[in-house]
Amino acid sequence: MTDDPTGPLGMAMREVTFPDQSRGIILVRAGTPQDEAEAMAARVWAEMPED
Repeated sequence: MTDDPTGPLGMAMREVTFPDQSRGIILVRAGTPQDEAEAMAARVWAEMPED
């Protein structure tokens, strides 16, 4: 068993830390390195509109 669960269509869930130090789960292509997943999460976080 692996600790990198793969979902349908070659996707995988990754636990990431956002720039504000909150944690979350994002969906990435299976095989995406963790550092790339972290960079994706930072980009998504930066693009979120402020309330």
